[in-house]
Amino acid sequence: MSRDQATPLMQQYREIKARHPHAILFFRMGDFYEMFFEDAETAARVLGLTLTSRNNGGAAEVPLAGVPVKAAGEYVRRLVQQGFRVAICEQVEDPKLAKGIVKREVIETVTPGAAYSDDLLDGTRNNFLCAVRVDGKHLGVAAADLSTGEFRLVRGTRDDANAVLCRLTPREVLVVAGDVASQDTLRGLDVLLTERDAWEFDAGLASDALAQHFRVQSLEGFGIGAEDAMVLGAAGALLRYLRELQPGGVPHLARPTIERPGGTMPLDEMTRRNLELVESMRGGDTAGTLLGVLDRTQTPMGARLLRQWILAPLTEREAIDARLDAVGAWVTETTARTALREALDGVRDVERLSGRTAAGRATPRDVRALGDSLCRLPAVHAALARVHPAGLLVTV
Repeated sequence: MSRDQATPLMQQYREIKARHPHAILFFRMGDFYEMFFEDAETAARVLGLTLTSRNNGGAAEVPLAGVPVKAAGEYVRRLVQQGFRVAICEQVEDPKLAKGIVKREVIETVTPGAAYSDDLLDGTRNNFLCAVRVDGKHLGVAAADLSTGEFRLVRGTRDDANAVLCRLTPREVLVVAGDVASQDTLRGLDVLLTERDAWEFDAGLASDALAQHFRVQSLEGFGIGAEDAMVLGAAGALLRYLRELQPGGVPHLARPTIERPGGTMPLDEMTRRNLELVESMRGGDTAGTLLGVLDRTQTPMGARLLRQWILAPLTEREAIDARLDAVGAWVTETTARTALREALDGVRDVERLSGRTAAGRATPRDVRALGDSLCRLPAVHAALARVHPAGLLVTV
């Protein structure tokens, strides 16, 4: 079907699809999201939908598959879990007021590494989207969890690439197109690989983009210097990609924290599995693992933090002592510990709820859950005040 044979609707579809060629386009038409051409054929095969056809003014009929808007979340979840990207194209004006074709825009692209919905996330672990840059023996990794806003930069050596990525367990990784060295660091990892142009990893462009995003004159306040050019380039590519996926922006993205070699012990995948730190060798669950023994956390935020700590053992004595002193304080103060656990009981996932709220993705139920959780903070503060500051608790 040629462009001049197509109806205005299909011309609009083609224009939007051309801007999102690597995603399955959910094209809003009334109470349904419709998919056409190859997208329809893929969705019919993967989701078990009925494949029909639509005559749109051309000589040939167009393959068509659709899902109800009210049930779209489940279909998106199934596609994303199988490694597909899904672009959500909404009607952005009232059809009753439209003059001619209804205006439509992609408001969000959901990928394995960029999702807000609880259906696509595990509350006990982060959902990192990473950008990786390798240059000789040097490694730069930028990691962002869109659901919580966490933004981390890791500078290391190429030999530690497997350990860094196994610790972050990203669902999707950005690399320079055609960069064999970067792609080799992902060997054996079950991730969605996304290739990007080399210029997107330019450190100079990244510095300007990050400074503008966080409204600062310089990145020095974040501890980022000239020696961090490679990890800075990865951060710039990651930020650009996030903005593409989220046209409304990522206002909840936290200021980046940077990790340099030393301070934590790198654990490759083989070591992590053999020690059964967070996954049992008998399967993917935590039963019988170190995490399974230690995890008595009351909130999803605590569960994610504990998992991160186990996968990145400290190596500096001062930091180890500070953590142990804090643990010792809670062991000693039994009454205060009980009060804190009671105060935290019922606190929902504040990080992800606030992330969805800031991004305009929250439902009324989400906002209510966030409010109820924040109302418990005075009780949390009161329990903390009953413990003598020690180690890490000094900064609380």
